[in-house]
Amino acid sequence: MAAEERGFLTAREAAVKMLLAVCKDGQFSHEAKEKYLVRIEEKRERALATRLFSGCLERMTELDYIIDRFSKTPVRKMKPAVAAILRITVYQLRFMDKIPAGAACNEAVKLTKKLGFSGLSGFVNGVARAVARTGTIAYPKAEENLTEFLSVRYSMPTTFVEQITEQYGTETAEKIFAAFLEEETSVSVRCMTHTTGVEELAGVFQKAGIRTEKGMYSPEALRLSGIDSPEALPLFHEGAFYIQDESSMQAVFAAGLSGGERVLDLCAAPGGKSVLAADILCSSGGGTVEARDCTAAKTALLEENKARCRLPGITVRCLDATVYREEDAEGYDVVLADVPCSGLGILGKKPDIKLFMTREREKELCILQRKILANAVRYVKKGGVLIFSTCTLNKEENMGGFYFLKECGMQPESLEPFLSEKLWTDTTKDGYLQLLPGVHGTDGFFLARFRKPS
Repeated sequence: MAAEERGFLTAREAAVKMLLAVCKDGQFSHEAKEKYLVRIEEKRERALATRLFSGCLERMTELDYIIDRFSKTPVRKMKPAVAAILRITVYQLRFMDKIPAGAACNEAVKLTKKLGFSGLSGFVNGVARAVARTGTIAYPKAEENLTEFLSVRYSMPTTFVEQITEQYGTETAEKIFAAFLEEETSVSVRCMTHTTGVEELAGVFQKAGIRTEKGMYSPEALRLSGIDSPEALPLFHEGAFYIQDESSMQAVFAAGLSGGERVLDLCAAPGGKSVLAADILCSSGGGTVEARDCTAAKTALLEENKARCRLPGITVRCLDATVYREEDAEGYDVVLADVPCSGLGILGKKPDIKLFMTREREKELCILQRKILANAVRYVKKGGVLIFSTCTLNKEENMGGFYFLKECGMQPESLEPFLSEKLWTDTTKDGYLQLLPGVHGTDGFFLARFRKPS
């Protein structure tokens, strides 16, 4: 490791370096956190760095709009490090009341000099203090330009605003965008029923002082509030529960597993659906789950979750789902195909998706999805079940995949026998369901159930 990579960092310096890693170097946010948070000594400073970094990713469109109103040089033309310094500074000024404006501005100047841009310290100071002096900032007006208003108000790229409003309407789109900006107050977990009762698990959490509520759509789900690290929860390392959004659980419930099935999870990492399927089978008289993914890192994660949850019924294999395997033809009772997607349903958890996803990339993903789904169809036994799912809101990906599977001869089946009545909509009888943030209280998620004619 180079000398400059070894020293400890302040919270603001680490936040800037993480923003540069994502915005300039194209790294994923979790990779940037892993690289730089370890270089902060104090826990409190690490928390500040995380808040600044995550907040800037979440609010970047809005932050850039504010900066551009006070700077003669637009953000897109600034040196990346200077843009990052201004973003974390304006985030402190507009969204962190406990940090004095003077302190935020002074730290911005110090950091500009420390990173080798002394000649721009006056510029940074001027922009920061101009923002600090201004009370109310004039935002775009909805009646003049609705797309720009929604883009700045909810910090969404205009391409996504146009796409989601076109596909869902303005009222629903606003609910979705607002949900992405809400601070996550609870974590959803599913009890591993083959080893632990849900009431027993809830009791352990409550005894530990953790606010615990029942899940909305599954009797085995719990929602936990006021926790710092899910991995530090009691019974986590004993495998008594799995951290999983309730939306993702529905894809496995939709399979209607009753015991004895041979299940294939084609794109399985990190393993939530494989673990849930294996848990149901273990509690229902047996069956097997084969969990596949295409890299060693992903399969290592699958092995880790399999071991933690004590589920010997899962076999993990490193295989590319786009490559057809003749030996697997019609070999599985149930195939779970949670295919790669644009991830527009989880922007609240992964805001960096907004920086990288484009319409062109979405079209590429549609092609990739169809390659995987074509193989999935061939792996299902005659009379068997295929579950198609994604974590996106984009109808081109979701309904495009749905109609593709119909063209492959697969028959949609009603989801209603398998899901909570709370989730029944005018489409669930037709075999598919779109879950929406701000509407269903979950991540954005799509699932569809098909049967292969016998």
